[in-house]
Amino acid sequence: METQPVNSDVAIMPNQSKAGWRQINNLKLTLFLIPLLLVRLYEDGSVNFLQRILLLITVFAVAYGWSAIFAKRAFKKPSIDQLYFAILFTVFLPAQVGWGGAILAASFGWIFAHEVFGAKGFISPALLALAFGIFSFSSDAYEIKSLFFAKFNLALALACLPVFLWMLWVDVLSRRVVIGALLGVGIAVATLSAPQAPLWWEHLILGTFFPGILFIAASRQTAPHTPQAQWIYGAIVGGLIVTIRLSNPTQPDGVVFALLLGSLIAPLIDRAIGWRPSHE
Repeated sequence: METQPVNSDVAIMPNQSKAGWRQINNLKLTLFLIPLLLVRLYEDGSVNFLQRILLLITVFAVAYGWSAIFAKRAFKKPSIDQLYFAILFTVFLPAQVGWGGAILAASFGWIFAHEVFGAKGFISPALLALAFGIFSFSSDAYEIKSLFFAKFNLALALACLPVFLWMLWVDVLSRRVVIGALLGVGIAVATLSAPQAPLWWEHLILGTFFPGILFIAASRQTAPHTPQAQWIYGAIVGGLIVTIRLSNPTQPDGVVFALLLGSLIAPLIDRAIGWRPSHE
């Protein structure tokens, strides 16, 4: 005779509840991405407005198409994460990119970060797609070309305010990662020096700093699990952003590469914090 678990919620958490919780939160985060998308569309003006909209639709269609293919082979329903992926990818682009490069980058990021590794993946699909685009199409518009000639995008930073307040109210995104990133920026600015370098607070409104920290670094998929590791991870990412900006003129925004490096070492930080010597 089968015995029923005492707490059915706990019993289904690893499979059904955890996946459903993640999709609900991704749907909420998608709504918080809309103000950032509107800022980008306003900055594009009437000339590039339609191109970014078409790019958003194209990236969504690519992700949904791959999800349908993988879901059919695995006998499961496609997820609802494609819209979040498409908007996040589109928001991070400072200007329009080539259609072929965008489709290839979106395909690479979605397949390897979402379909192959699924819920166990520790790299954001949008982040992997952006990094692939920068590496493969460096002459395209995947990044700001000059740090010292870039505009301080206060509007994009302010558009992150609703999700920041929501993060403080509901523990969905990691507060420790965000605070750690701000501390990392301050430490890096105090340690490094460069001619005409931005002030510490100017780094926060330059490029995609706040969107990257809130929507990628502080997400449950990317951030470490232990509280101590989240502080360290946030400080490393914030410090790397400033370091890349000041030391590498060809990567002036620095956010994508800093987040990529941080995502790769996040599991190691978790393991190092949780490691205990064996007494056997």
